[in-house]
Amino acid sequence: MKQMILCVLLAALLLVPVGRSEHCYRQITQEEAQRLLKEEADYILLDVRTGEEYDEGHIPGAINIDNENIGTDELSELPDRDQLILVYCRSGRRSKQAAEKLAALGYTRVVEFGGIMTWPGEVVSTAEEELWLDDPFEAREYGDPEDFYEDWGDNFDDYDEAEEYYYEHGGW
Repeated sequence: MKQMILCVLLAALLLVPVGRSEHCYRQITQEEAQRLLKEEADYILLDVRTGEEYDEGHIPGAINIDNENIGTDELSELPDRDQLILVYCRSGRRSKQAAEKLAALGYTRVVEFGGIMTWPGEVVSTAEEELWLDDPFEAREYGDPEDFYEDWGDNFDDYDEAEEYYYEHGGW
């Protein structure tokens, strides 16, 4: 009887996979995510909320792939399966689901960091981001229109035109 129990236990141990799961991703804090965004150069910041949610406000530089669109098919937006992918959503639920699906698709460096609701960094709407991308003078980097005009005034007819540009392109 003892021999039979020992054989059953041994057989059960042989059926249990050894090592880590094939479908692994890493969870980090939002502070760690901010550090990675500053230190790393080759990464994709992935927002897995709906397109409408993304347009209302997202982390600058993020791309959007709705969690519902991540399945078993290859994702053309994510061609390199070894590239660092930082995943977030609204609260953290969908980002965990998406991270698991990406790992199952063979992505090897998936990092999930929760939701934008508690994101301590900058958030922009798609409209704001488009203005920034179309701003060769980087107006949003200036603290006031006077400083902006001092550096870039030669590119405008007068101060009023420069001030208008400043406020239209994200200056506060």
